Amino acid sequence: MKDLRTYERRVVVLSLLAALGLAGAATLRAQATGFKIIVPIANPATKIRRADAAAFFLRKAVRWGHGPTAVPVDQSMTSAIRSRFSDKVLGQPIVAVRTYWQQQMFSGALKPPPVKTSDEDVIAFVAAEPGAVGYVSDAATLPATVKELTIID
Repeated sequence: MKDLRTYERRVVVLSLLAALGLAGAATLRAQATGFKIIVPIANPATKIRRADAAAFFLRKAVRWGHGPTAVPVDQSMTSAIRSRFSDKVLGQPIVAVRTYWQQQMFSGALKPPPVKTSDEDVIAFVAAEPGAVGYVSDAATLPATVKELTIID
């Protein structure tokens, strides 16, 4: 009987540790997006809802809450950063985003955001445009002219 209780306790403890480990891993995966969303330093925002970022980049929302027109800037379609951004923020693969923009342009409804080919070009664009919002790799060093927004769900 004593051996059975010891075994049951071990199973319970190991199950709890496994659950905690999985929860921790999920949190780390959620935080390790591979990119940073950036805005000009003068933008009063410190965080952005994933849905709001998607709305800016798909041009379904046009203004920041504090007033200025949102001016999104994308990375190249061949960029791994854009692929991760599309998956994690827009919730669709880059091919679906490309199709979306083709349909929008064909109908004359919307034009896609401008495209820059490097983190440095995105940073320069965002720093120069008051309503800008862009994304760069996690490894990018941000100058004092831009800041990272925390992504929230």
